[in-house]
Amino acid sequence: MTKQKKQNFLQGASILMVSMIIVKLVGAVFKIPLGNILQETGYAYFTASYSLFTTIYALTVTGLSTAIARMVAACSTKKRYRDCRNILHISIKLFVILGIVGTLAMILCSKLFAHASNADDAVWAIIFMAPAVFFSCMMAAYRGYYEGLRNMIPTAISEIVEVITKMITGLLFAYLFLLWGEHQYEQTGKVFGFAVKSSIEGSQPSTTDVIEAILPFAAAGAMLGIALSTLFGFLYLYIAYKRSGDGFTKVDLMNSPKPIKSKSIMNTLLKTALPITLSSVVINLTGMIDLFSVMNRLEYAYQQNSAYFMNTYGDFTRGKEIHTYIYGGFGMAVTIFNLVPAFTALFAKSALPNLTAAWVQYDKGRLKTSIESVLRMTSVIAFPAGIGIFVMADPISLLLYGERPGVLVSVAPPLRLLGLAAIFLALVSPLYSIFQAVGRFDLPVKFMLVGAVLKLTINFILVGIPEINIKGAPIGTGICYFVIMLLCLITLKKITDIKFYFLKVFGGVFLASLLCGATAFLINQLSDEKIVTVCAIAGAGVVYVIGLLLFRALPESDVRMLPKGDKLAALMKKLHLLAPSEVETK
Repeated sequence: MTKQKKQNFLQGASILMVSMIIVKLVGAVFKIPLGNILQETGYAYFTASYSLFTTIYALTVTGLSTAIARMVAACSTKKRYRDCRNILHISIKLFVILGIVGTLAMILCSKLFAHASNADDAVWAIIFMAPAVFFSCMMAAYRGYYEGLRNMIPTAISEIVEVITKMITGLLFAYLFLLWGEHQYEQTGKVFGFAVKSSIEGSQPSTTDVIEAILPFAAAGAMLGIALSTLFGFLYLYIAYKRSGDGFTKVDLMNSPKPIKSKSIMNTLLKTALPITLSSVVINLTGMIDLFSVMNRLEYAYQQNSAYFMNTYGDFTRGKEIHTYIYGGFGMAVTIFNLVPAFTALFAKSALPNLTAAWVQYDKGRLKTSIESVLRMTSVIAFPAGIGIFVMADPISLLLYGERPGVLVSVAPPLRLLGLAAIFLALVSPLYSIFQAVGRFDLPVKFMLVGAVLKLTINFILVGIPEINIKGAPIGTGICYFVIMLLCLITLKKITDIKFYFLKVFGGVFLASLLCGATAFLINQLSDEKIVTVCAIAGAGVVYVIGLLLFRALPESDVRMLPKGDKLAALMKKLHLLAPSEVETK
């Protein structure tokens, strides 16, 4: 078995970035037409069931996966290779148990959860999604192991396998369930054994009534496709490990110190995972808070001023529950919003082993460089993306969901505000990884609880105001993560005893991002055509890259960690396009 070369922070992030670009492009091909198949109502059921899945996923997967990566990174740094193997074997046994428990919990709680979220018809989607918990658990064991070894390739490929399967099976099953339901109604007058009620008392069900009755089952079909995708992702990782292993040679294992007892590894794994799990659950609380509070408060706001809602949304909600329709549009906006933290989370995932190694060795200089790099590279994506979504919410909504009527009133308004919130959320993710690397697992939980209280309070107040309604949810999200980000930055400086120059880290990137946003806005004023929107985004990207170079936003250390970074850094240095070094600024 040949020794595998470990990847540094940006190399690992670059591998994950390439896979994420593929994953998100394919994911867009999945979710955008899925939104058109399911419509706002069906997408609300999709969002409700997916929110329960992410919460159970956080309880069963996230903490242990991150704990595995951290423990394996620490053992690998100390050349305790036999301990690395033991960590994997123990974690697989744990994940089998957690996967079974999580799957059963999702099935048994389906009715209760659907009713509590004011989306009773989401129960079928929740049940069909349940097996995804088990297979996600199994994937997480191998992903955490390889990430701890700084080998991001298995994770990247498994994500691609998973998303391609999800696109094919999810869209196929959603569409087939829709056709199946229509055929059943034509043959029996029922949909999957259930009678179809008319929205107008005393009359026959309209076509809209029939489609509304089928949508819960179409959403369940999409969830079945997602469950199958997690099975295929796990199968790839299992086969890859059996064929290629982890890169440890016989010499490595022979020279490795005597392994720690399994019981001790188990205790450390659970002790490390518990605070991370709590943190992950609390992070997902914002989505759960939206699910449980938004639909109920929307219904309350509608009762307070139904005339306002009918004037705003009435043309698009004939025969539909208005609060479900609005929440479905919000879910479509959240799909776009989630692209930003999904990309920046790669830096957090890739940086964790390097940050852990720097902290274990207490290399203060390396720790400072690593922290500044992960924050700066996160901002390189988060700032222009968030500002771009803010200024381009209307054309982006039309570009992606233009076939759906009412897009500019159901999707674009919350998306505009979510663009700014995405910046703060994107920065919180790597900050949490930094706290995990330095052993302060408790802090993300505490900060997120503060944010969750703010979020719930703002949702309750603002969403209940008819004139604000759904826009209150992204406002709450933005304030929640802005406060958390400030708490993280202040506390990080105290814990590490390192002086960070945040203006130096973020300044050039922020100025380039403002140019990017202004360019997109101005180009888009030329026309409402979709091709102009695409040109505006492309033109803004070119201006952004030029801005990064002109403002000398990137230091030589960051550029050198990129693939072919030495040659690129030499060229940029020759052209005076690199940020000044620490020595030059003193």
